[in-house]
Amino acid sequence: MIYRFRADRPTIVVGLSLLCLVVPILFVIGDLLLMRQAYVGEIDKITPRAARLLGLIESEESLTQSASGMAEVLATSAYSSDVDSATTAASMQQMVREVMTSAGLSVSGSQILPGENTEGFENLNLDITVVGNINAVEEALSNLRMIRPLVLVESVTIKKLRATRTRAAQKAKPKKTDERMLSVRLRLLSMRLVG
Repeated sequence: MIYRFRADRPTIVVGLSLLCLVVPILFVIGDLLLMRQAYVGEIDKITPRAARLLGLIESEESLTQSASGMAEVLATSAYSSDVDSATTAASMQQMVREVMTSAGLSVSGSQILPGENTEGFENLNLDITVVGNINAVEEALSNLRMIRPLVLVESVTIKKLRATRTRAAQKAKPKKTDERMLSVRLRLLSMRLVG
């Protein structure tokens, strides 16, 4: 037996009304599913970040100790930003000159060069020329390592010092001179904290 469905007008109206209700509901359900997938994707992205943040919170004390230790290292490695650049460079120049003279070198010239800012620091540059024997040069370079804040040797130019003799000096009795006399030009660098 074949049953034939016949649609009359009230059935069509009820069917279309139900269809009008079902289609928006399906769209809302589909939109909610897409939003859920987007949120799940974001949660997957956020989970490692949240874990890192929790790790930072748990290690806050050790990070604080490390930061204070780093502040101490900076205090011994770089000049403070409390004093202006010119005064700091002059102080550095004076310390270096004292180290050179205490090692037995004579300073024939020194010049503070313009500084440059790099990543939170200002470079303090000093060009200094000293004269002395090789032992004094070695001692001075060794003593430069002891200066705090740090003084770094950027470049060194060493020349053998030539003995100049006048005629009167040649006639006079020759003095016993150290043949290892050198003229040394050093380019030194120190750091100063900015701001």
